[in-house]
Amino acid sequence: MYISHINPFSSLVSHLIFKSSKEIMKKLNRNIMKKMIMALAFIALTIGNAAIAGGGGKDIDERIKRAFEKEYVGATDVTWYAYDGYIKVDFSFGGMQLVGFYTKDGRMLGVARNINFSALPLMLQIEQRKNYKGYWITDIHELANGDGTRYYLTLENADKVIKLGSTGGDNWEVVKKQDKQ
Repeated sequence: MYISHINPFSSLVSHLIFKSSKEIMKKLNRNIMKKMIMALAFIALTIGNAAIAGGGGKDIDERIKRAFEKEYVGATDVTWYAYDGYIKVDFSFGGMQLVGFYTKDGRMLGVARNINFSALPLMLQIEQRKNYKGYWITDIHELANGDGTRYYLTLENADKVIKLGSTGGDNWEVVKKQDKQ
């Protein structure tokens, strides 16, 4: 039977080499991780800036931007979109996600937000439940402008899509009715 003799000096050297290589690997991993985090942060900022630019914003008349900034001081997440005939702006204000609409000459058409069914006036809730059984709700929003506040409700069933509107009284009026294809 052969028993090998372990040199205590070589064991100590092996341990020190192993320990040193572990420390070096930790430092390398930390440096690599720092570089990866910095690269990911740079990519996120680049993508974020591109997203904030949205539909541009550069094509929006400065008068419209100034009117918006005056009305909604402190608004965040502002994204502008230019369409034929009007300008749309998505933004956050006072903890709400809002959508504003302006004419090309800077006159505000209104501001809208999505709302829950329970936020509708009570009489509108009751009329919807009474007169539109068999339909499900796909969209509810509130539109406010100088003329007051209007509510819009989109309902669907297997065959139809109905868009209702109301000034907040006790009844809905059919804005649009369309058969599904």
